[in-house]
Amino acid sequence: MTATDPDPPAPTRARLAGETAPDGSAPAPLRTAGTVAAVTVGLVVLLALALAVGGGGPGALAPGLDQAGPLVDRGLPIARLAARVAALGTVGALLFAAFLRPSGRSLPAASRRAVRAASRWALAWAGTTAVGAALTLSRLVGVPPTALTSSSVQVFVTDLASGRAAVLATAVAAFLAVAAGRCRSSVAAAGLLAVALAGLVVPAVLTGHSATADHHLLAVVNLSVHVVSATVWVGGLLALLLYGRSREDLAPAAARVSVLALGCFLATGASGLLAAWLVLGGGTAGPAGVVGTGYGWLLIGKTAGLAALGAFGWHHRRRTLPALSAGRHGAFGRFAAGETVVMLATIAVAVALSASPPPVAAPPAAAQNGAQPADPGLGAAVPSGPGIEDMAGHDHGDLSVTVLVDEFRFHVSAPVDAGARVTVHNGTSTDVTITASDGSFDVVVPGGSLMTFPAPDEPGAHPFASRHSPSFTGVLVVR
Repeated sequence: MTATDPDPPAPTRARLAGETAPDGSAPAPLRTAGTVAAVTVGLVVLLALALAVGGGGPGALAPGLDQAGPLVDRGLPIARLAARVAALGTVGALLFAAFLRPSGRSLPAASRRAVRAASRWALAWAGTTAVGAALTLSRLVGVPPTALTSSSVQVFVTDLASGRAAVLATAVAAFLAVAAGRCRSSVAAAGLLAVALAGLVVPAVLTGHSATADHHLLAVVNLSVHVVSATVWVGGLLALLLYGRSREDLAPAAARVSVLALGCFLATGASGLLAAWLVLGGGTAGPAGVVGTGYGWLLIGKTAGLAALGAFGWHHRRRTLPALSAGRHGAFGRFAAGETVVMLATIAVAVALSASPPPVAAPPAAAQNGAQPADPGLGAAVPSGPGIEDMAGHDHGDLSVTVLVDEFRFHVSAPVDAGARVTVHNGTSTDVTITASDGSFDVVVPGGSLMTFPAPDEPGAHPFASRHSPSFTGVLVVR
């Protein structure tokens, strides 16, 4: 059916509008259990394929380190996708009550349905975020979630950015689950919407690729714009399909969504391109180096999804919105449902992209010739050898572990800032010590534990060893 088709038969029109059919049968829900199941399975399959393409899936076993197991490796990205969808549902429902179907002192029926649904979405957001946090820590430490120790959990939620972000997001979602159920006005819904967006932005800034990109301030601001615009865009359309089905609700809400979607489309596209450029190091070398890589293919897939959504929006403005204004609701509902599926597929690709490592830029020519590259934060050369090394195959997931201990030696992954917390994971069953040659730190790391200690305040290279074995040595670089 196109936007110029005549009105559908009365029973079909009633079901599309969420009304009771003339024969007295209950209205067919916009999203049946079969449709939801099919979309869910499709998203999980797409996520798995995207992770395989981008290299964000389970990696090879690291020698000497325990692994949490395939269920954790495969369950973590699914939990992240589920949390993302639940957050979209929360934001969209609150957006509907606050702006898409605004009211005065009391909410209309559609908005009341939306805020009640927001409470349920937020509860799912809190639960999936908590599950994702447990799986993240489990993957980092290399044990099943049931074997996590209280000390590892404490270090995770207090000293690691991913842990703090998970706690914040869970707390925000739990608050919304309680507060949305008591929301009685569009003003209150707007306030809860602001809280929900803050709960999305802060964790993304703390843990996304942009958190470690060059031009940090620009990357953080840009990522915030990207997250907010994409969430409002997708959540708004999802809420329109779920809560704006009646004739009196759909037309005015759809007009507002159209205006909002155009601005979000432009902001999402521009910020996404800038974010990719920043993550890849800026200039022309970074974007050129991504061509032909798995990360590059995911970028292309996400960009293609955005372009398709732009085409959907153009069609809405040209065809389905005028048809909706003329009282023909069916074409809009079906077309918007298809658009939502494309949006969710794009989000699955985005989740895989955030979990996939960007290509590593080639070292400068001086470094390739044997010279040591200067680190502007140190004002001196960064040592090689036992200093900074590639942790691929040794780190667990996307968490930053500064010092990793396996059965053979120490691995140091990155420089640290003066006075920052140095994260250590001992993947062996033996207690080890990390003792600086200059006496600036001396800690005992129990076997199978995750712990932190403060880095020295003095920048430079700090060699260290272990009393348990003379072969265990390393260099902590402080900048």
